[in-house]
Amino acid sequence: MVLLEKAGIPTATILSEGFQDDARASAKAFGMGDIKFAVVPKVYNNITVEETIAQTDPAIDELIRLLTTPQDGYEMESAVLEGDSNGLETFGGQDQFGALDRFNEEFLDRDWGDGFPLIPPTEERVEAMLKGTTLSPDEVVCLLPPGTGYATVEKIAVNAVMAGCKPEHLPLVIAGCKALATLDPQDARGFLISTSANGPIWVVNGPIAKELGINSGRATLGPGRQSRVNIVIGRGLLLTMKNVGHWYPGHLDMDTIGTTRKFPMLLAENEADSPWEPLSVEQGFSRNASTITVFSTGSEKDVGDQGNSTADGLLRTLAYSCTAGGGEYIAGLAGEYDDRPRGGKLLLIAPAHARPIANEGYSKRAAKSFLHQHTKKPARELVNSFNVPDKVRFAWKWLYDLSPMEQEKVLLPVHESPDRFWIVCVGADDRAKDLVFGTNTPATVEIENIP
Repeated sequence: MVLLEKAGIPTATILSEGFQDDARASAKAFGMGDIKFAVVPKVYNNITVEETIAQTDPAIDELIRLLTTPQDGYEMESAVLEGDSNGLETFGGQDQFGALDRFNEEFLDRDWGDGFPLIPPTEERVEAMLKGTTLSPDEVVCLLPPGTGYATVEKIAVNAVMAGCKPEHLPLVIAGCKALATLDPQDARGFLISTSANGPIWVVNGPIAKELGINSGRATLGPGRQSRVNIVIGRGLLLTMKNVGHWYPGHLDMDTIGTTRKFPMLLAENEADSPWEPLSVEQGFSRNASTITVFSTGSEKDVGDQGNSTADGLLRTLAYSCTAGGGEYIAGLAGEYDDRPRGGKLLLIAPAHARPIANEGYSKRAAKSFLHQHTKKPARELVNSFNVPDKVRFAWKWLYDLSPMEQEKVLLPVHESPDRFWIVCVGADDRAKDLVFGTNTPATVEIENIP
């Protein structure tokens, strides 16, 4: 909007109630400066034509005023969006426990935490954390989405301290931030800012997983002693996303209901029990490299098949499970939104399922091809979405012209190609349970700068 204004074209927009702070935060994050808007009560997607007219008519006068009245800059309403304080803060109490309580209460009130108790990022603790990397504290690692925050090494270290990380965990938190910033900007903003229940998941590969004790086996995504390293590193990433990337609920994170997948989700691939090449090799890295990959997730499906022992039988079960979840629009079949592939599935396959599939000659690529061929839905389900561009409706006009009964008989693949499936072997080696997530194109970076 500000770009248009610089060109001499006044602009204003209409916002639904509840999105004011998000609009201001987005404008600031994306370099748009001031933003002018009128507010209406409801989201337009959820109301009738009559309701649309009824709530828009009263906003016209305000839009005209905004477009014809010069305005100076605006004040951010939320203190948490003003950036990091350069000064130190002191918290007191009757004793050290009272001071700790005061610190936690204040930081959580500012939404600088995740709801759990935080570790105070004292100068001494941050200095000790910085010994976990060879990078300079003031080096900018990346511009962190969704708020395009300057993620310096020191800022990341502060959040790693609050999360309970150790110095040796810092290179992973740094690399995880870089991976998130490496995602396609539209994909990153899409899942982080969306009103849908989306959250990130990081996958670690290579020697560092074993060195640090990152769980790749039983309950790798669960709480407890076995996953404490997973949890604190994932939590360090979460807090950095909030306090550096401005991923605050109601300001850039506009999730309607929320999901537990927004809490720490970090695991290591079970390379020792996997019959296939690791994810990092698929992503172009050597087997000796330590890497971290970030996936967006938009749905979750638990897959239980403990009666099948054949490769085809297991893959058919997985293929059926891959039809569940949101985002399967016909537009996604050929990247029709913006000439690039969209959507996909991340499959966390337990070794007890991966092994019989591989033993019958299925490489990971062959397994993906099978999944692509068998992950299909009736055309009626794929076209039944408002979120399909007109150019797609035109290109697939023959399909839209079919009757509902005819559309039920036409089966179409949910995703464009086998490349839209990612397989990671993970979990305990004694039972066969799998997880399927809706996802998009991931990003992988090497974990470096380890002392």
